[in-house]
Amino acid sequence: MNDIRGNRHLSGTWGEIWVEGFKIAEMSKVSVKVTVNKEEVQTGMDVDTKIVGAKGEGTLSLVKTYSRFDNYRKQAVKGVDVRTTMIAKLKDPDATGGQTERYQISNVSLSEYGFEWEKGAVVKQEIPFTFTPSNMTILDEIEVE
Repeated sequence: MNDIRGNRHLSGTWGEIWVEGFKIAEMSKVSVKVTVNKEEVQTGMDVDTKIVGAKGEGTLSLVKTYSRFDNYRKQAVKGVDVRTTMIAKLKDPDATGGQTERYQISNVSLSEYGFEWEKGAVVKQEIPFTFTPSNMTILDEIEVE
């Protein structure tokens, strides 16, 4: 029997993100993933895997409100790969014990710059990024009580 009540499930509505210490209030979504790279290893008839590396990538989605991140684009076209730090925080008021989940991701490199405008539509912006997984740290976690 599952004794976790529905109100304990977390909602992204309460998610926030900061880049270089500045809150990105127009954030609508952030996705972050670490992909483990593996190679096959065969011992006898068994085929198993061995971790040989890991990569981090994500996307920051915004409802366009400001001209953000153009300073990074200006540096990128000059060949300068500017690195930044992001902090992502999820503080759902219904979280168990009022706890917070918070990550810091350093060595973040923005991957694409551009825009798309459509008449009659709210402008949205997707900013993909990469990072080194060893530079992702959980600062606060929601623990079982």
